[in-house]
Amino acid sequence: MASILRVLGMGSCALVVLAGRAQAAQVEYGLGYSGIYSDNIYRSQTDKEREYISLFRGLFAYHKRSRRITALLDLSATGREFAYGTYGNDVLFGVDSLTHAVILPKIFSLSERDIFTQAPIDPRFVLTPTNLQNTNAFSAGPNFSWYVTPIDAFKLDLRYQNFYYAAVPTTNYRWLAHARFVHEFSRRTDISINYVPSKVIYRNTSLDPDYRRQDAYLGWATRVDNSSITLDAGRTRINVNGSAGTINGNLERITLTTDTSRHSRVTLAGDRSYGDAGRYALLEAPAQNLVVPVATNPSQIIGGGLYYGKTATLNFTYLRPYGTDRVNVFVQRLNYLTAPLTQNLDGGVFNVGYDFSDRWTDSLFGDYVRVQYLDYHTDTRDYGGGMRLRYRMTPRLSVSVEGMYDRANSNDAALAYNEWRAVLSVSYFTNPRRMRSDPFVHYTNAIFW
Repeated sequence: MASILRVLGMGSCALVVLAGRAQAAQVEYGLGYSGIYSDNIYRSQTDKEREYISLFRGLFAYHKRSRRITALLDLSATGREFAYGTYGNDVLFGVDSLTHAVILPKIFSLSERDIFTQAPIDPRFVLTPTNLQNTNAFSAGPNFSWYVTPIDAFKLDLRYQNFYYAAVPTTNYRWLAHARFVHEFSRRTDISINYVPSKVIYRNTSLDPDYRRQDAYLGWATRVDNSSITLDAGRTRINVNGSAGTINGNLERITLTTDTSRHSRVTLAGDRSYGDAGRYALLEAPAQNLVVPVATNPSQIIGGGLYYGKTATLNFTYLRPYGTDRVNVFVQRLNYLTAPLTQNLDGGVFNVGYDFSDRWTDSLFGDYVRVQYLDYHTDTRDYGGGMRLRYRMTPRLSVSVEGMYDRANSNDAALAYNEWRAVLSVSYFTNPRRMRSDPFVHYTNAIFW
């Protein structure tokens, strides 16, 4: 645990220094309480127990953007108290920080990224407090640029990365470089030649072997009016310690983003490539609070190691005056190489609301997820839905009440359950939009666990 505190300290100290020098930074904070009733806290068909949960939550955020400095820091702490003692009382912490400091414009800069959260210990089983562990992902390093002409540049990013898992022996660190030559056809379009070598070293190799990886690909990016497209195509070569041969495969990625209005955005993404559980889920494409899946499923961040994946996602967001509507649909086919976690994952999540006035807001939410673990011959369908009604007594102080139902059907009886929940919350936040909470806990969501 000492190492994780050092890692968190490095990112936090960097942001504190920047905060002291920053001008016109944005600071947000809030407090909240939720009383939760569950009629099946163990999420079991045979051992149903009801429970009352008290949650106390505090949030702090610091955001600063300027020509030379980007500093983002989100901190959260959630205390959980179980009235009937079904689980032990505890406190969960969350950290999400990003720092980018330009030392010499177009020549030299420094970057830092850190995420501390909770993730499943074993994603195959029902998610309960005993199946969660603390995990942290940290990345830091320098960035260099050399402009040969005003439109041609060599760029090099160097990174040290560390992935910590509290309960599973898959903690690892890695060294990574991203070298590329970029040519700008115009202010909106560029093409790049990319080479990304990396070395991954596990503290314990009982589950995952160390390996070296090399990615070489062409990149193309353009923006037309309110739409942007990025495309990567190339090859990956992986050398696993203890293996005589090499692993080779295609790297193909495409992302299309369209701002359909001032308040709405549609993103369509496809990916076919070798993935790495921690690297992709936590640092390269993190979801907000790791609730909704993006290129990877947060349950992979137990450190399952290498996989070859085919994924597609469709995301829609709409910003209302007092909330954000979201619809997400995803398909994943992940063939793991170093762990028995090969899986097919399909589903969707939605959260849609209506603002009756500046005081009353109603929200409907639901999801459907089907996951098949092929090595274990399990097939589980998990679905649910609910409604939330929020009343704002002042612009910052609100009260909400919600009800929700969650059901899992599976060919493995240990994974089947149904649960009803009722939640009463009181919250004070300087920016109410920071208090977005998706109710489903198929993915890590501390406020509901």
